[in-house]
Amino acid sequence: MISSTEAISLLLVGALWGCTNPFMRQGSIESKNTSTLNTSQEEGEESTSVLKSLFRLAKIKVWLPYMINQLGSLLYYKQLASSNLTLSVPVCNATAMVFSCITSFFLGERVNQPGRAALGVILVLLGVQICMYSSSES
Repeated sequence: MISSTEAISLLLVGALWGCTNPFMRQGSIESKNTSTLNTSQEEGEESTSVLKSLFRLAKIKVWLPYMINQLGSLLYYKQLASSNLTLSVPVCNATAMVFSCITSFFLGERVNQPGRAALGVILVLLGVQICMYSSSES
């Protein structure tokens, strides 16, 4: 049976992953638009790409959500060591998707088909409930 602290930890991992994804996406887009990195023709594509990536990481709107996301990953690895693997992985990934959709909505990101997105969130939450219920029965 899954304990309440384990369930809260799994949901917290999903929240940390899901809520930070839209912020990282926005920070990356903003830093890409404001990038003033001069690239010369002599430099190779790989070195230019690496420099651009490092420049983006220097922006607080990119690295702060990234660090919070990595805290979620640390908690995830701690949970994997102490909980049922067949429950932890789907719950964390599914709730991350749900939190990502909700956070994107609150940030004002455009959703092409909001009805389908809402239905998807409901179905994912239903699947998580089924996973948790079936885990508690065995």
